[in-house]
Amino acid sequence: MPIIEDILSKNNVTTGNENSIRWKLNDVILEYAKQNFNNEPIYFVQDSKTTYWENNEEHYNNNVFSVLKVENNKIEKIEISKKDMPKSIGVNDVFTLKEGEYVANKLATEDLQKEIKNMAEEIISKQNAKLDSYRKEGHLYMVSEELGDNRFLWDLTDAPNFEFEEVDIPKDLLDRATEGSVLKYTNGTYEYYSNDGFERANKINSSKKL
Repeated sequence: MPIIEDILSKNNVTTGNENSIRWKLNDVILEYAKQNFNNEPIYFVQDSKTTYWENNEEHYNNNVFSVLKVENNKIEKIEISKKDMPKSIGVNDVFTLKEGEYVANKLATEDLQKEIKNMAEEIISKQNAKLDSYRKEGHLYMVSEELGDNRFLWDLTDAPNFEFEEVDIPKDLLDRATEGSVLKYTNGTYEYYSNDGFERANKINSSKKL
């Protein structure tokens, strides 16, 4: 599995932080190549397939590897046929080209994977600290938007001027955590409270205008 997909599958993240992790992958790879390989080209196997669109449908080419070629502080996405790739090289591996042959670099692979994981862990750690500051014992939260398993919440108790994307809604609560429903945060988790969130929000907003 591609390292970014593996990280995201094991952590609950907001939409914005998922995008940040994906976008910063290239920055981490570029910086690692700059610090350790100067201008020597290196290659990072991003995925075991490539994706393309045809007739408004997503298709996959499973006969090639999706590879990032890093050279002169630039990244180029290329395809390499699996028939031409040594069996010692797979997804998330770093390799170089020596005398026309692809050569795995195990040390660079370990180091770069560590750098990628550290980048993602830093983003996730900051996210979780911020979310912890929004979760307050006994507070009521209105679901303002549904996004997959995540929910945008507004704190009805403190009534701040912002909503936040919650990534840790209990699975058995998702069907009831619809727009306008009210959740209560108690004992470190959310539970269903009522379905009158919009009415409560309107009362709060009306009182603010007085």
